[in-house]
Amino acid sequence: MSKREKILLAAVCVTAVLGLWITLDRPSRQTAPKPASGDAAQAANMLRAIKDSDLSPATISLVSAIGRKWPATAFYDKPLSGRGPVQHAVLPRYSGYVELGSGKLAVLDGMEYQAGDALEGGGYKVVSIAPDQVVLESLANGQQVTIPYEGQDARQGR
Repeated sequence: MSKREKILLAAVCVTAVLGLWITLDRPSRQTAPKPASGDAAQAANMLRAIKDSDLSPATISLVSAIGRKWPATAFYDKPLSGRGPVQHAVLPRYSGYVELGSGKLAVLDGMEYQAGDALEGGGYKVVSIAPDQVVLESLANGQQVTIPYEGQDARQGR
């Protein structure tokens, strides 16, 4: 065994012995913390002041309500009438038009689609493609939506 190995082995042994000593000696040295001299008296004074104070009926009712279960409709107890949950459809952005021979491609949200293709996000399929607009059909209810062209040519007035 070389000198370097002996030094490393001695360091490991010393570390192990110190670790065992600290671990096994801890419970005998540990004592309960002593409260500060004025803390207990101050807490007792505060508790006495709270008990002796005159609370208004509103405060008493609020304090007693803390532990009780609240009703499901805490602020409005009548049933809500309406059309049901509102679903905001996010329509794609028509930003490009490509005509290759007899085929037309529309660029919707960076993806190319032909007439009849279902959109990648789901919910719509392409019905017709024109240079100035794309007509989509909802797969859920068959409603048609027209999306105008929003590419760079549209901003420049073509």
